[in-house]
Amino acid sequence: MTSLAVIANTKKVSKRDVRRLKDELRDAGIDKARWISIEKGSAATKATKKALDRGADVVLVCGGDGSVRAASQALAGTDAALAVLPSGTANLFASALNLPDDPAGVVELIRGGERRTLDTGTCNGLTFNIMAGAGFDAAMIDSADDDKERLGMVAYLRAGVKQAHEREAFEVRVDVDDKHVFEGPASCILVGNIGTLKGGVEAFPDASPTDGLLDVAVVTATGLRAWAGLMVSAVRGRQRLTPHAGMWSGRSISVRTDVKHRFELDGGVKGRAKKLDFEIVPASLIVCAPR
Repeated sequence: MTSLAVIANTKKVSKRDVRRLKDELRDAGIDKARWISIEKGSAATKATKKALDRGADVVLVCGGDGSVRAASQALAGTDAALAVLPSGTANLFASALNLPDDPAGVVELIRGGERRTLDTGTCNGLTFNIMAGAGFDAAMIDSADDDKERLGMVAYLRAGVKQAHEREAFEVRVDVDDKHVFEGPASCILVGNIGTLKGGVEAFPDASPTDGLLDVAVVTATGLRAWAGLMVSAVRGRQRLTPHAGMWSGRSISVRTDVKHRFELDGGVKGRAKKLDFEIVPASLIVCAPR
């Protein structure tokens, strides 16, 4: 490592962790790191581009999955490595890769030189690392946004119950690698690169960020009872046996809906669209992570 940039989301990372990180970097002899503060996750893309232009070969993101996703937007396809000090609500990226959640562990990982090269996904040209979706999950995330800082994961649970009661199915067509796989009413479309949710629940048991494939699930569950049954199946690892979901995998996925719907990337709502085009970008992101 010759140059480190630290991008700190001040809305996510605590002042205590910032102080500890600076101490750990100083003790490790990395006292010339360039610090860039941001106040929202989406700003990490511009901040990372600035860091790369200034010669950073490791970018340490202090924040949640949204900050990590935005930084990956700039890092994918470069020779620079991503390091993460997780400090958001879910931190699915860090959990899936067994990344340390303390400053000392993160600095040791950077110094030790351990790296993994992962696939990234794109949705309409935007990078994502974990999952993307439209319908139920995007509406749930949007509904939980106002309360997640105060309530944490409880906000998602409350929003999920609300959406399960209220969410209606919509017309959708899904093609995987140019092959038509589904057409009809659905309540949620999920596309995964990393398949593990909070608590170790595997939405996509076969998903891997190094297999050159994306996994897609078309969910047809409506109503609280059907959604509860689907979640029980997911906890038991029996998603493929439920009548409420169809699952496929491929390199490219095309989703077309009847009207514009909210879509999310790595837990952040990015707008509304009728057309969602997903692609896998193999071996495109270098990460400071245990092998």
